[in-house]
Formats: sequence, structure tokens, C-alpha cells
Amino acid sequence: MAQDKLFVESEADAYFRRNPDSLVAVGSSVPTLAALALFDLPKQGTLLDIGGSTGLVAAGFLRDHPLWKAYVVEPSNEAITAGQAAFPQVEFYQGTITRSLPPEISDSLCTVIVVSSVYHWIERSLLSRAIANTDSALADEGYLVVADFDGPFPRANPYIHRPGLFTYKQDYTSCFLALGIYHLVYRRSYESGSASNPDDNYDRQWMTAVLRKDLDGRYAKPAR
Repeated sequence: MAQDKLFVESEADAYFRRNPDSLVAVGSSVPTLAALALFDLPKQGTLLDIGGSTGLVAAGFLRDHPLWKAYVVEPSNEAITAGQAAFPQVEFYQGTITRSLPPEISDSLCTVIVVSSVYHWIERSLLSRAIANTDSALADEGYLVVADFDGPFPRANPYIHRPGLFTYKQDYTSCFLALGIYHLVYRRSYESGSASNPDDNYDRQWMTAVLRKDLDGRYAKPAR
């Protein structure tokens, strides 16, 4: 579990310093918000952005859905401090997707969960825990937005900023679809950048997907 420990203790802050977010809420055209805009969301609800950094996406969502509540769970204390100053309307908690979510979030369940550029950082011994923690925080009939690398087969790339660490690239929507209680309602693939190998087309593929949770309706039942 060294990778998870290193991110909590140091690498999350180091990543934030290398990639300082503009402290302006994102526009509605960014892929995650554009995808959510395709669905008839309720007037009130709760959005959770896991690994949401300074809350750029959460704040952008609240701009368009002012009656909602928005939470960010983020391992970087520096990102949280910056986000709290810029977006006081967003509630921040320090943590990771591999550890238990705060009871303020997990006890009430969320209408929408966003997990963008997170799963590929997780060491493989903790992946099933991350999937379970995500699922356990999402309400029935809620929406899960997954944005991550998109490729034809699983692959591990050495993390260039920290020897011994890896980024793991695979189709993370399949983890949820295999449960039988999610169905895919939106998916878009496109090219992104790659710090590992910019000439490798595989490494440049990215996707944004939306899955709908349905605990009961997807199961065919015998007529009585």
C-alpha cells in the first residue's frame, strides 16, 4: 500500500504544486459538466467530486444548480486550502477514494458522484476498495461520472515524477458494469495529453462516461 500512503503524505501536494488550478469555476462546456447537462437532474441533490482538487468542477456545477450541495474529497491539503478560499460554497474534506468517506457524505448518499483522473492512480491492491467506496456513497438512481484514460487493454506506466509508482490505465466503467446494478448512459472518447509518452496513441486516449445506478429495475423478475 506504499502508493496510497505516498500520495496522502506528500505526492498529492506535490502534484498540486506542479499543476496549480486556476481558482475560477469551470465552464459548463467541460466534459464532466457537459455530460451531466444531458440528463434531467432534480432541482435539489448532492454532488460529490472525489479527488476534486480545489473544487473547480463542484463550483461550476453549483453555478448551474444553486439549490444543490457539493462536496469535495481531496488528499492534498494545499488544494483544499486554496479551494476553501476560492469556493466557500463547496464543502471540503481531506481523504482519498481508498479510505472511508466522511459520514456527513456516506450517511446521506449522493445524487451525483464525479471521479475524474483518479482511478488510474490507485494501486491495484486497493482498486476493489475504491470501487466499493464509490458505489456505497451513491444513491439508487444516482449518476456516476467517470473520466479517465481509455484504451483497449490494461497497462501500467511508470510515474515519471516518483520512481517506483505507476499509473494504471484501463476501462474503469467495466468495474461498475460488472456489478449488474449500473448501466452506461453516456460515453465519449477523445484525445488528451500524456506525460509518459506523447507519441503513444494509446496513452493519449481519454474518455468521459456517465453510469446510472439501478438497484432493482435492471433485474428481470418472474411474473406472479
